[in-house]
Amino acid sequence: MQANGNATYVQNQVTATLLKMMETGSYQTISISELAYAANVSRSSFYRNFTDKDDVLRRHMQALLDAWRKDFDAVPGQDFSASLLRHFYENRDFYLLLYRSGFAWMLHENIKNACNVNADAPPVFAYAAASVAGALFGWIDEWISRGMMETPEELERLAAEVEQKNLHC
Repeated sequence: MQANGNATYVQNQVTATLLKMMETGSYQTISISELAYAANVSRSSFYRNFTDKDDVLRRHMQALLDAWRKDFDAVPGQDFSASLLRHFYENRDFYLLLYRSGFAWMLHENIKNACNVNADAPPVFAYAAASVAGALFGWIDEWISRGMMETPEELERLAAEVEQKNLHC
């Protein structure tokens, strides 16, 4: 179901306002009333569009990943991991903010979705997808935890070095 103009306005206002509020304050202390007031929307408008604050973040991340997937699918032959790393780097302000607020788990879930981890798939496909998602999350989790100082290209060089030196746990 596609949002009408008013719903789109409310969703955009609430999302932008929540992210701005998270830059200067603790996510946990932001109330729905405070958020709605700052976004210039009513509490009832908030609840018509979102279930809670987590839903705002989930939807924003999903929209970012949907845009990445569309771009990725439009260019055949791209390296999946390199493309995903570029996406995170281009949106690093959001992902760093997400981590500072304790939402690494939300990123993990979205990486699993991006890798098509599916419990209904035959075991060989399900475990292969889960393995790729876990490895990607491990790298991205560490990268974000360290402040995303390296570029995606530097991470790719590091991955090649790990593989070349056979450095594994």
